[in-house]
Amino acid sequence: MQREAAFHTDFVDFGRAICNDRGALDREWLLTNGLGSYAMGTIALARTRRYHGVLVVAGDSPADRTMLVGAMTPTVTYRGRSHPLYTGLWTDGSTRPMGHLLLQQFRLEGSIPVWRWAVSDALIELRMWMVHGEHTTVMEWTAREASNPVDIAMDVLVDRRPHHALAAADIVTPACELAPRGLRIRWPGPETTTSSVWVQGDALVPAPDGSAWRNFLLAEERARGYDFSDSLVRAAEVRIVLEPGTSSTLTVSTLPQDAKSATAERAARQRYESTLLAQCGLPDARRPVGQLCLAADQFVVRRRVGQTDGMSIIAGYPWFGDWGRDTMLSLPGLLLATGRLDDAQQVIRTWCGAIDGGMLPNRFPDRAGDPTEFNSVDAPLAMISAIDDTMRAGAPDSFLRDVWPAMAQVIERYTAGTRHGISVDAADGLLRAGEAGVQLTWMDAKCGDRVITPRIGKPVEVNALWHHALRAMARLAPRAGADAAPFAAAAAQAADSFARFWNTRTACCFDVIDGPDGADASIRPNQLFAVSLPDSPLPEGQRRAVVDLCMSRLWTPVGVRTLDAADPRYIGHYTGTPEQRDSAYHMGTAWPWLFGPLLTAHLSVHRNAEAVMDFLLPYANHLREAGLGSVSEVHDGDPPHAPGGCPMQAWSVAAALKMWRLCDRLMNGTAAQDLPATSLAREAD
Repeated sequence: MQREAAFHTDFVDFGRAICNDRGALDREWLLTNGLGSYAMGTIALARTRRYHGVLVVAGDSPADRTMLVGAMTPTVTYRGRSHPLYTGLWTDGSTRPMGHLLLQQFRLEGSIPVWRWAVSDALIELRMWMVHGEHTTVMEWTAREASNPVDIAMDVLVDRRPHHALAAADIVTPACELAPRGLRIRWPGPETTTSSVWVQGDALVPAPDGSAWRNFLLAEERARGYDFSDSLVRAAEVRIVLEPGTSSTLTVSTLPQDAKSATAERAARQRYESTLLAQCGLPDARRPVGQLCLAADQFVVRRRVGQTDGMSIIAGYPWFGDWGRDTMLSLPGLLLATGRLDDAQQVIRTWCGAIDGGMLPNRFPDRAGDPTEFNSVDAPLAMISAIDDTMRAGAPDSFLRDVWPAMAQVIERYTAGTRHGISVDAADGLLRAGEAGVQLTWMDAKCGDRVITPRIGKPVEVNALWHHALRAMARLAPRAGADAAPFAAAAAQAADSFARFWNTRTACCFDVIDGPDGADASIRPNQLFAVSLPDSPLPEGQRRAVVDLCMSRLWTPVGVRTLDAADPRYIGHYTGTPEQRDSAYHMGTAWPWLFGPLLTAHLSVHRNAEAVMDFLLPYANHLREAGLGSVSEVHDGDPPHAPGGCPMQAWSVAAALKMWRLCDRLMNGTAAQDLPATSLAREAD
């Protein structure tokens, strides 16, 4: 076996200080396959969420996922003694076994998690990855150092259930059959993608079982106010025996697998990741930006709309599907900043095919036949902005002509009026939206029938996006063979009327004007869109005032607060029951994705890429503290700004990646240094 270097400089690399402590339970890894399937867990191999598993499989939709294999719990027998390598948390309060105490090192090789345990004089290594485009998880075991054979037994713990669910009281025990190179686990009923799992490997010795493991404590579910006791069926035990210095590969898949070389399979995964990094212009993943580039790929999935195969973007792992707003706001960072122009065009085409009444679906339904919701006022406007970015990145005019009817439909229907009171006010050319009981903006938390931030009227970021969309339409119209004049006239009226948003008392923008109670003077980050978008409707002095106020009142090292901490309604911690968390979601909680508009705005008025890079450095630390190599959905508004929500969130990664790439180019002199006052994004022209 070819030996590799004894020491590594991977960006995510932990020793015993993390691996043998609580940190091994708090830090999570993620594997994906480009179809919506995933594997996920903790460094300690302890299940702390209902979503943790070795194989969670997407069906016809990338968001319709089924848990199949919840865990593969390894125990090593070496020199006559048994050593569990996993950690178990139980509802009686016990932690047994505590295999993480044997864990010497955990690291990410690109996106591949690598564990190394010290057992007596043996060093035992595990690598895991998913095969791109297949519902297959690969486990490669290696006896890195050993003076005797290493016997590894793994309990195969399964349950075929929706990944959002916990085990039923009458959990179904599947049939377990011997198969070539291993076994097949099969659930009753018709043959589907998720009806069988094959566990196979060279020299694999399977022993079918059928007993249940009950009362797993899912600590993260308990902390989030949900049911937290789970069970899995022990379908079988599988064993491999490694001679010193050798490796063996085990596959867990929805289809039978042929014998595969561990070296060849890992090399295929590494070639795929090398291609992603090369598209991004990076040599490897040993810098934060390289790790972010690989994290970006985890959100990109195939998606079928009607009879058309397309692509989409998962909003966050493990529980989100693909959402229209998140997709369009994430696309510039996830795809354009990483050199994936063709994929960006395909994602946009996919969503354009679902437009209705000038609106994008708020999200695609998880399952075929589920109703489609259209309650996102900003998503279609963000789509036009994403198309504008894609054209400036080099997309051909043929692409623009393909998507122009959808773009024109947005402007036409928004002007005339569409769902939920969305229409242009003819008096000022601004966009109004909202009706009781419906949440339309990105601040969309709702507890029962109560919308936490209704924002009925004319929200500031919606109108900044509206103005930018009109300007973009006017610029692009000649290339699409359309008349630019109507769009230019509407943009000019909206720009003139945008002065109504300025609050002279606070020297910043109102969050909403013309609402049921007049103007909302809450100090929120939404006004940043009026500065950060390529077409700003604010004069220079007001742009600078907005940036300076948001930096002083809303900025935190890991995200931007959704409400000024001095506001009596401010909630500084995103914790507790679902209702408590929803109440805090947009009332002080800090969001990393808002670094995108904040730092873009900062660059546009202060022209200091070095300062912005300094503001990004906490992102680098965060890549090692929750969703490894990725960026969380939210953080507490109050110090120490604990992470929360999804541990891997698309628009959080996109914001960091876009700003990191831009600052790199600016600091290295490969982007224009004299940035237009109204348009940072145009530096790519």
